Amino acid sequence: MERISVMILAGNPEEKSELESMLSNIEYINVAREPKNLQIALSIIEAEGVNVILVSEDFDGDGYAICEGLAHEYPEKGVIILTRELHEDTVHRAMFSGARDVVVLPVEPGKLLDSIYKVNTFAVRQGKGKKEAKTSSVNAKLGRVFTFFSTKGGVGKSFMALNFAAALQEETKKRVVLVDFDLEFGTLALSMNLQPRFSINDVVNDIRNIDAEFIESYLTPHQSGIRLLSSTLDPRNENYINAEHIQLIIKTLQGSYDFIVVDMPARFSDTVSPGIQYADKLFLVATPEITAIRNVKASMGVLESLNYPKSKIQVVLNRQHRRNDIKVKDIEKTLDQTINLVVEEDHLKVPYSLNQGVPYVLKYTRSGISRSLRKYIQKNITVSPKKS
Repeated sequence: MERISVMILAGNPEEKSELESMLSNIEYINVAREPKNLQIALSIIEAEGVNVILVSEDFDGDGYAICEGLAHEYPEKGVIILTRELHEDTVHRAMFSGARDVVVLPVEPGKLLDSIYKVNTFAVRQGKGKKEAKTSSVNAKLGRVFTFFSTKGGVGKSFMALNFAAALQEETKKRVVLVDFDLEFGTLALSMNLQPRFSINDVVNDIRNIDAEFIESYLTPHQSGIRLLSSTLDPRNENYINAEHIQLIIKTLQGSYDFIVVDMPARFSDTVSPGIQYADKLFLVATPEITAIRNVKASMGVLESLNYPKSKIQVVLNRQHRRNDIKVKDIEKTLDQTINLVVEEDHLKVPYSLNQGVPYVLKYTRSGISRSLRKYIQKNITVSPKKS
């Protein structure tokens, strides 16, 4: 077994000493030199070829911020967050900071070694994939991820994701895949009038063989030109899916598709959190109702607590009508955020398009909704408007 170089960044000297004692007698583990500060740590990481970095949540005042910086600077390294108590918020913060795993202290040596081995194996596999991709195409770019999210049901989140994907494919003529990460109640296949033979469960069941050709065989083509990765066909199987599976799926699709459009469940979920974490743009969907606006504001608060980049957030106001009591400027004032996309109400044609399984933007090309989506894509996705 190849040796794994591990660096320990712990705020508590006793914890650091205990961790060093656990690892120092393991034949395949090499504990890197103790850094006096973060700057020296960065030098040691490069000089000694550190593979895995253990970061306590209180290191240097904010271990999550340190973790985020390390994950950004060294994406090929595996970072593990060390915490004394495991809460849902801890897992969220760890995931959004780029950590591969969370270890609760005090920890048994066996569990710590399992985590280090697992994280290193994943990092090595991902690193090899990146090198192969770089060799095959120096100028290759990863596909961009656009994620649609709302913690309130019934605001048109899935409708927006589907029609954004269809408009994106129509405007760019590039490869677009739509991914349904609502593992319990995903309806995209139904809205597209598709009957998928395979779902995300089939991908996960054979995840060890995942690559671009493999995942392509599990996608369902649609007449619009986009492809769909369907949510689980049996919600009882969702417990077998974890965040690492979701991350691998996203990264694999990025290697072969120009745009990945993600429809999320109507709640924050650790399992599919990479759908938010890896988004280039995160669309928070609301309608002009007090409850929907309140939910968006609450979601923005959660994202802020997780150090999520505000620059990625795009607010979508769906079903807007000039006679609505709540105006756009009032919503922007409440959210302290610009509304990036306003989509008008069409209570007759929207349900009809969903029932027909045809994306609205392709059936009603001259409607206000279609024009709004095309205009947003032309302006923000670096696409020149098509000549009419």
